[in-house]
Amino acid sequence: MTETWTPPLPDPADWTPRAERDNLRDALRRRCLGIEKLVRLRSQLEREMNIDNFDSGLGVEDIVREQLRLLFPSRYGVRSGVVNDSEGRTVGECDVLLLNESWFPSIKAGATAESRRLHFPVEATYGVIEVKQSLDAAALDAAMAKLVTVSRLRREAAPKLLVENRDAHLIGDHNMQPIFKAVIATDLRPGEDFEDLVHRFVALNGQVRRREVITALCVLGHGFASWSIASEDGPPQLAYFDGVEETEHLRPVLLHTGPDATDSALYELFTLALGYMSSMVLPIDDVAVKYGAPQRVQHPTTATWDLHPDGCTCWDTAH
Repeated sequence: MTETWTPPLPDPADWTPRAERDNLRDALRRRCLGIEKLVRLRSQLEREMNIDNFDSGLGVEDIVREQLRLLFPSRYGVRSGVVNDSEGRTVGECDVLLLNESWFPSIKAGATAESRRLHFPVEATYGVIEVKQSLDAAALDAAMAKLVTVSRLRREAAPKLLVENRDAHLIGDHNMQPIFKAVIATDLRPGEDFEDLVHRFVALNGQVRRREVITALCVLGHGFASWSIASEDGPPQLAYFDGVEETEHLRPVLLHTGPDATDSALYELFTLALGYMSSMVLPIDDVAVKYGAPQRVQHPTTATWDLHPDGCTCWDTAH
């Protein structure tokens, strides 16, 4: 073979990835921190520019949903809507629903493409987030009341299907992992203290059943609170409420942030929600039947109209 290049050849051993750079290695946290600052700024402008200040809450919800939609993978639908169960019960309109819209239909479509009043089955719901523009005790109580009520809608355990998210330890009643539930506030009401509200969050959760516990509290620019399995030795293990922690003591975990902090409360919420939902299996079986009219089919009372297997001679064709 004739040589057609100019020696020497490059050394393939030199073809290696470039050295890590801190700004790339930490890109997702930095992105969440940027989104957090953007949401707070846009929410502040929404409140200041709104003629009727009580209307600004809807605008803030829209801002939060828009940014979460950009952040979460496209497999998770992010929208507002009404959650219903098959017994006709509802919690009313929820600020943010994390849904599987690929597998599940909506029960009732909105009047227009812009409508907020879409109805979804609870079986299609990965998570529910209540959004507050400025958090105080009353706003926290209202958000937690909505989220605890979500847990009390009727849901059936997922069948033991072989699907991408199935984890071997999800057995028995634990097939039904609770819906992810969180409160996001874009700020604190003037005069409120973040730790005081975390104490209230913990105390209220102490009055409900384990599977009704609210997963997280996130106040942008102030901090984040969630739960870990209590352990006297070793690092804390975050509680995903998938059955492992059913008989364990739970301990609050807390992160303080601030306007100039490099930590992001939104990043903590996002990573927790993503890990939580990646282990959830939503049962689609019989959803259309549960939310539809009872079937009224009829069939002949004799075998005259039966279709017989190929080669069957068990009945005379005139029978």
